[in-house]
Amino acid sequence: MSGSIQEVRSMVLVRLDAAKQSSDEITTDLIHEWVHKVAKLLGADGQNNSDELEQLVRDLEADYNVYVGNWTSLADDGDHVKWLEERRPEIKWAFWDRYQRFMREHQQLPSASVKSVAETTDDILGRLEAPNRPGAWDRRGLVAGQVQSGKTGNYTGLVAKALDSGYKLVVVLAGVHNSLRSQTQARIDEGILGFDTRKNLRFDQTEGSSLIGVGRFGGRFLPVNSFTSSKETGDFSLAVAKNIGVVVGGNDPIVLVVKKHRSILTNLYEWATALRKETNPETGRPIVRGVPVLVIDDEADYASVDTNGPKRGQDPKEVDPTTINGLIRKFLDTFEQSAYVAYTATPYANIFISPDKQHRVAGEDLFPRSFIVSLPAPSSYIGPARVFGVQDDGSAAREHIDSLPIVRHVADYDAWLPDGHKADVTLQGDLPGSLREAILSFLIGGAVRSLRGQGAKHNSMLIHVTRYTNVQRQVADQVKATLEDYTDRLQYGEGNNPALRTAAHALFTSDHLPTTRELLGTEDVAELVSELPDFESVWAEMATVAARTRVHTVNGTSQDALEYVDHPDGLSVIAIGGDKLSRGLTLEGLSVSYYLRASKMYDTLMQMGRWFGYRPGYLDVCRLYTTAHLTRWYVAITAAAAELQSEFEAMAAIGRTPEQYGLRVRQHPDGLLVTSPSKLRHSTSLKISYSATISETISFAKSAAKDNWSQLERLLGALGPAPRATAGLRVWRHVPPDPVISFVKDYVPDKAAIQTQPKALIDYIQSRLADGELTTWTVALADVSSKEATVEDIAGLRIGLTRRAPLEVSLDRYTVRRVGSPRHEIVDLDKNTDLWNDLLRQTVRAWNESTRKNKSESAPSVPGGLFERLSRPADKGLLILYPLDPDPARVRLTGDGDHPSAIVDPREVLETPLVGFAISFPASDRAQPISYQVNKVFWEQEYGSYGGEDDEDGV
Repeated sequence: MSGSIQEVRSMVLVRLDAAKQSSDEITTDLIHEWVHKVAKLLGADGQNNSDELEQLVRDLEADYNVYVGNWTSLADDGDHVKWLEERRPEIKWAFWDRYQRFMREHQQLPSASVKSVAETTDDILGRLEAPNRPGAWDRRGLVAGQVQSGKTGNYTGLVAKALDSGYKLVVVLAGVHNSLRSQTQARIDEGILGFDTRKNLRFDQTEGSSLIGVGRFGGRFLPVNSFTSSKETGDFSLAVAKNIGVVVGGNDPIVLVVKKHRSILTNLYEWATALRKETNPETGRPIVRGVPVLVIDDEADYASVDTNGPKRGQDPKEVDPTTINGLIRKFLDTFEQSAYVAYTATPYANIFISPDKQHRVAGEDLFPRSFIVSLPAPSSYIGPARVFGVQDDGSAAREHIDSLPIVRHVADYDAWLPDGHKADVTLQGDLPGSLREAILSFLIGGAVRSLRGQGAKHNSMLIHVTRYTNVQRQVADQVKATLEDYTDRLQYGEGNNPALRTAAHALFTSDHLPTTRELLGTEDVAELVSELPDFESVWAEMATVAARTRVHTVNGTSQDALEYVDHPDGLSVIAIGGDKLSRGLTLEGLSVSYYLRASKMYDTLMQMGRWFGYRPGYLDVCRLYTTAHLTRWYVAITAAAAELQSEFEAMAAIGRTPEQYGLRVRQHPDGLLVTSPSKLRHSTSLKISYSATISETISFAKSAAKDNWSQLERLLGALGPAPRATAGLRVWRHVPPDPVISFVKDYVPDKAAIQTQPKALIDYIQSRLADGELTTWTVALADVSSKEATVEDIAGLRIGLTRRAPLEVSLDRYTVRRVGSPRHEIVDLDKNTDLWNDLLRQTVRAWNESTRKNKSESAPSVPGGLFERLSRPADKGLLILYPLDPDPARVRLTGDGDHPSAIVDPREVLETPLVGFAISFPASDRAQPISYQVNKVFWEQEYGSYGGEDDEDGV
């Protein structure tokens, strides 16, 4: 966006924001009128600016159509004194006011997003203690938001308000890598300090040339100091801090951005406590009084969590915590008045922390006992659910969401870089065709963005195929060679062999055109795209894009961290890396990702998903190149994360505390894949409880089809005469547990079906029977009545088979998104009874308080499955059986990888229907989790390994 158009935007925003505050309707016609009126006033309405002005109208229209839902929270305020509302009028919100202006005018955030940051940071600040509250206090909280959804902006707003309200020392713990710490410091420089810390560290020494961000707004400069800078080597230094001469707790507040590194945190503790530290006569431990401190822990599930466990026979209270965890706890424990707020997109490891864990030196562990806040994502956010899709959960608080057509599956890389390669591998041959295509797609997308007026915006591509720096260097060399070849062809022509032009035209015609058309017709994302320019214009612009694109490696040995701040006119970069690209580091303007890294841990996979975020005006040129296998994992973890979010919203609706939710998550059957417990240095005990959960088979081993069909036939024979089907189900009630146990015990599972492994299910059922629970069962058999259904005979019944679209199909395995139907779970609820109506009210309340943008427009009309489970008597279990049509599970031959033909692979012999089931367990107050001892070898074989956090000292 040119300078003149930027001036037009700023003036129009003032007018439109004022109209919005007056409750005027912001229409496209109104935006168009004001854009062209202001452009004419500023002399920016010439023909050369017409495309940019029309793009500005579209951008502003999308801005004012952004919706942000309410946040949800769990809290334990037993030791809390509410203060913010009473003190609000007397506080001068100077830091916050200029940061709020910075978000709107400089970062160009939608008004709804800025309003949401204002409201949520008020809520979080109010949950901390007033900095002038006398005596000892300590608040521990957690703020969870989606990957790349704006958590940094949120905690920057919290820092601003904390300084305004009187907190004297703010420490931001920013990951374990220099690049992430440097990037975070640069954002604090722009949003809080107002000066470039690479040039100055004290506010009273700044000059005009070093003013940045909020510092350029004019007015009185706000006193605040930082002893850390955004230089790659600008982390906390004891010598620098002593030379600055500013003391902790003095008149001017201090903001520090530090890495989670042993020596850094040790030196920080020594400096921060040196002058005021005394011995607490009650505990005998050191204490600093009268200095309210706020610690923001970014990426709080990474390095901060204590992963040490007791050795055999050792008292857990005698186990020393891991270094980083112990230093953070010691820092907080030493300050009499402290607040700790953890921020992360993957909070599972933090929720796993024991709320009772204490240490004689480090003090209390970091469990968020005071509050957990779930941040809403704006409607313009493109997150996991939108990329990969989600099935509904039966409560209607989470509706079915279709996946976006931006994922491209690759299967041609194994000879070049095989899965499971070692650090000393040598790449075999040139780049695979899929990666060459991804680079070409990146250049096409860059050209489209430039023609849409986004030429001065950052544009990035991510290549994440290995964690080994040696291999990354080889990849970078090949990518540079390919980019140079493309650049030469674009600039100097291709003569009689226009191979690149032919490939670009084919990709533009067969991929970009249909994708853009589809997204333009998709209501919730249409405002994030525009019509494509013609190919000739794109081809001509690609030369400029290629010439300005650079290849960067971003890893533990590189010195070329991405310096977006130094390129105000836009940086075009292909970033190649591993761990440093998968934890917090933001790739600005990311449009194309090529990702092959494998891990089955929810938190690891989600954090690697740098492609989630905001894509205004260019969503249609975004692409994710990855494997079908990784896509299946992402679909599974997206569904599981959505389920945990739904449970969070349900528990918030009924007023539960963080400790109660933490216990629930720690015992959830999906806990096996939530995070790597204790990083498995030796072994760990995995605990599972199925209380108030539903477990469904979604993955089927084809080799077990005949055995499982026989088990189903045996069960149906044991149940006796079949009732007539109603609402698609045949239902047997008051069934004793033995037939259910026999069926589950003899069922042959696919090893990937984590939730429905027979041993875990049987152990849980038998443990409940020992307490007099699960003594009577309802068994329901799905029986599809439509004319199109395939019919099979079994146990004297003619059953219409259920069809489920495949998520993944191979010769060995068939995987679906979900086997069950949400309404089947409430088969035992009688409609319009008092219980039905009460559960429906609870479901509607959770829907009303849901932060999800994709929830249905109308309230749920039936009770949600979770609420039914929570209310069902503990003695009643529910087993739902699904005979599945085998036709969708058959592998079909394909010629191009995208358009399957109707020809079945001749090696496919699947004829017997597959058998799926869902077990819905009632809530149990007496259920104890079932423990399984798992060693590191097992974990790595089943769920993959990830060594990015093993070195606590960082890089």
